[in-house]
Amino acid sequence: MGTATSTAAERRMFQRKPAASYLGIGLRSLDQLAADGQIPKTRIAGRVLYDRVDLDAFIERQKQAS
Repeated sequence: MGTATSTAAERRMFQRKPAASYLGIGLRSLDQLAADGQIPKTRIAGRVLYDRVDLDAFIERQKQAS
């Protein structure tokens, strides 16, 4: 059974700062990637959230592009 707290690697949805940290980029870079449509964002209960699945997909696309 899961615990009340989860590590960043286990979390499904991230707010802005943890999402940028997960990717190893700055907040402005994350904002730009979202604005460019490279990383989708979702609004839930008034908060902008980033899905770990989308962040991982972005990482994989970057690997393939290199």
